[in-house]
Amino acid sequence: MKRYRILCGIRRADNATFGTIAARLFQQPFNTAFFIIMSETGLKHLLIIEDLPEVTAWLTTLALHAFPGVEIHTAGGVREARARIQQQVPDIALIDLGLPDGDGTTLIRELKDARSDTLCVVTTIFDDSGHLFPALRAGADGYLLKSDTDDDLLAALQGILSGRPPISADIAQAMLTHFHPRRDKHTPLTPREEDMLVLIANGYSVRRAAEALQISHNTAASYLKNIYQKLQVSNRAEATLQAIDLGLIHPADRH
Repeated sequence: MKRYRILCGIRRADNATFGTIAARLFQQPFNTAFFIIMSETGLKHLLIIEDLPEVTAWLTTLALHAFPGVEIHTAGGVREARARIQQQVPDIALIDLGLPDGDGTTLIRELKDARSDTLCVVTTIFDDSGHLFPALRAGADGYLLKSDTDDDLLAALQGILSGRPPISADIAQAMLTHFHPRRDKHTPLTPREEDMLVLIANGYSVRRAAEALQISHNTAASYLKNIYQKLQVSNRAEATLQAIDLGLIHPADRH
């Protein structure tokens, strides 16, 4: 693997806006401490986890411009990344989600378990809630879209040195929207199916939901089947994300 080493200058962190958003959305602390730690000790090791060589080269160029002085390692998949992490847990990792041998979200959890102050920044093409929220719940400290311009991505990475969490504008807007769920979005569900979806999204079993709605188990199961078909989802996690998108529940209000 290619390795790059140069000297870097650090400015003190002073912004926890994204941390506040993440904490309120997911009821878990955000890694704002990383920015202070980095400002005091320096950014030394960076790991790029990306399977496409041309994208790896592009991110490497951006990283070298953003963090002059950092040592960069690369990994093309989950297995290779795990081997890299065993050798050296990075100060910061740029993580693609769609890897050929697994989901990059799993690496976020493993990096946080190995070292809680490692900054995990997702770099992906996916801007939907089905990828965004699981990554943030896994512990991601930032979420950047590859569709952003080079200037925007470079500014987002450089902002880390001055305490600005790296997050694309479109993703920030999507997160803020969840503080003000809109009930005017069209939903194909009947009012009773909406009630069922809210209960399922809050962890109720079909039997418990039936009891809460005072309907038979078979009727509740039929509602759930209709919900899955109408929303084009295949499991509870996807149904929950749809409930959030429809404004039926707020992420911080889930039981």
